[in-house]
Amino acid sequence: MFQKRRLTNPGASGSNADPTNRCELVQRPPSIKLFDRSNPTAKKQKVVDAAKILLDVAKESSDWFPPLKSALGGVNALIKHYEVLVEFVAVACN
Repeated sequence: MFQKRRLTNPGASGSNADPTNRCELVQRPPSIKLFDRSNPTAKKQKVVDAAKILLDVAKESSDWFPPLKSALGGVNALIKHYEVLVEFVAVACN
């Protein structure tokens, strides 16, 4: 969890430097895992979220080609309606 990091001391030179003043403990940043292999549902959800963001960005940046913007808007609407339907069925079944 902790590692030693050498700090440079610009005022010290060569063998006259005090080594105890040049080290301090710093906390290592936590590792970030994009995909957890033990949870395939979380992996699938991250891929779906990334695809939705990609579609939104493509739709908003496609003003130069209106048919593409229209098609992407339709795909986004279908995805949102599907998500609402899935949530409704989950609530209705409980």
